Amino acid sequence: MRSALSLALLAAICLTGAAAHAEGQPVKMLFLSKSAGFEHDAIKQENGQPSVADTILTEVCKGLGIELVCTKDASLINAENLKNYKAVIFYTTGYLTEAGSDGQPPMGENGLKELLDWINAGGGFFGLHSATDSFHSKGDEVSPYIEMIGGEFETHGQQFKGALRVVSPGHPAVASLPDGWEAFEEWYINKNLNTAKMHVLALLEVGDKTRERQPKLYNIPDYPIVWCRAYGQGRVLYNGLGHNKAVWEADVFKKLVADNLKWVAGQGELKADPNYDQVVPKTIEKK
Repeated sequence: MRSALSLALLAAICLTGAAAHAEGQPVKMLFLSKSAGFEHDAIKQENGQPSVADTILTEVCKGLGIELVCTKDASLINAENLKNYKAVIFYTTGYLTEAGSDGQPPMGENGLKELLDWINAGGGFFGLHSATDSFHSKGDEVSPYIEMIGGEFETHGQQFKGALRVVSPGHPAVASLPDGWEAFEEWYINKNLNTAKMHVLALLEVGDKTRERQPKLYNIPDYPIVWCRAYGQGRVLYNGLGHNKAVWEADVFKKLVADNLKWVAGQGELKADPNYDQVVPKTIEKK
């Protein structure tokens, strides 16, 4: 019986999850991995088997008492279906209202508006890695989706080992993340950062060696790679990691994702006050 669970296990379950379980209704989240553009290996489902991201997100959610629904069917993003979920997770590319490269059902014509309205009314949104490579802006006007998620994929260079520098210590969304944790990753450079709204949680420490090897792209100051914000009554978080299988399998990353999920589901303080100007360096800091 769930009522007999130990206090230690209950402490590991997010508050919203515990409340819903008490009512006999498990907290549900929806993981969308539709690729209307490039499909990353981490979300490929081969021979009918779940992807790496499907498997590990399901594992992490199970540990939090959350029921995760994994799908590539973007038509599930609609006002009626979203009522079933506490949060949605995107690892997506392209204009999701188009069939795109993976041939999976697209989002309906009003799907994006209904998603944004749902978040604004209190839903949680968690974007991973290529989520900023979705619903790109057209011309000089930033798209509503990019404004919501807080940044827009521009480019990336060769993969390299970068360190995560925690700039919001004590924030529940990065509670377990060791300052300076290193990962070999494909590091996105995002444009159209919503600096007026974002609360930066961690910067990517580029490192002098990377600046020397890839000066055309990465000869820049350390920049935001994990951030969050309030969106009306909802919570939004973006985590730029998740390209490589090894990152997904790392215990540090799994714990970070758990922190991210609990926060978007409403556990812990909001702590989403904009802090970009206070924590993001304007020039390259000499080590």
